[in-house]
Amino acid sequence: MKYDIITVGGITEDIMFYTDDMQVIKNKQRFGSKTLFAFEVGDKIISDKKVVYTGGGGGANSAISLARLGLKTGIIAAVGDDTASTELTARLKKEKVNLHCVQQIKKSWSGLSLVITGGSKSEHVIFTHRAANEKLNLSLNECLALNSKWFYLTSLSGPNWQHNLDVIFKTALNNKIKVAWNPGSTQLKSGYKKLKKYLSKTSVLILNREEAIELVANSGKKTKNIKKLLKILSDIGPETVSISDGSKGAYVFSEGEFFFKKALAVKGVNTTGAGDAFGSSLVGGLILYKDSLKKALNLAIIRANYVVRRVGAQEGLLSLNQVKKKHKI
Repeated sequence: MKYDIITVGGITEDIMFYTDDMQVIKNKQRFGSKTLFAFEVGDKIISDKKVVYTGGGGGANSAISLARLGLKTGIIAAVGDDTASTELTARLKKEKVNLHCVQQIKKSWSGLSLVITGGSKSEHVIFTHRAANEKLNLSLNECLALNSKWFYLTSLSGPNWQHNLDVIFKTALNNKIKVAWNPGSTQLKSGYKKLKKYLSKTSVLILNREEAIELVANSGKKTKNIKKLLKILSDIGPETVSISDGSKGAYVFSEGEFFFKKALAVKGVNTTGAGDAFGSSLVGGLILYKDSLKKALNLAIIRANYVVRRVGAQEGLLSLNQVKKKHKI
């Protein structure tokens, strides 16, 4: 089968839990994000709204996002052999995502995340159990047979994450597949030196502001200026670098040119999945609009905003026709 794009990353069941029964702490000593959530030890935390069970995971969120844009989409990921895996894969099948490369791990649970949302800006903290996602183990021979224009990489975890990255980037090189990469916390914590060889082979690098600050600081250069961050990251090798800045909007740098798009002036109810919606829409837009960054960035801003209006990372993902009707692009 020939794909437009194949996502690589996690599939999880997300439990969306809301509460105002926490303290929001500003820690000025932290470099990067300074906002912390705190709960009283021994307290029972009550949810203020209905608890929602839904699909999540960077690989799944991005795959559904890209499929709703009308792109032929596959996913490389792992699930357990529990009842949750049946529900999660059924959700992907319904969206016409090809599951040929999904591994089912015997005697394992599927991934699970508890998403705590609260505060005046509906910010969140995610408690996640990677489970089967940590056991994804890619075969070079199997992946070399893949026929795709793009790989879209999200967070990888477990002892095989670097092996899996090696397989993906080698396959991309051999098959002339472009790589878009939104590295996860495991990758970012491993440090700049370990990631440099992959970054130099990346076509599109997608980060939020805090992630960009952390990665650049780890390379030995401290700055919070977004244009400087974009330039430093671009010099490492990616053709295009994107940095999202929450409710302010997002920046993209490519071939010496800066682009910025403000976020839509609509307050969200939950920010879970906004990053996946933005990054996948940016890359999907590059495919749909023949590498027009301006159009791709506009699409990404719109679709990310509609995700934060709904509960769940996948619920607010607009189809391309819905975007056109609402915003005439």
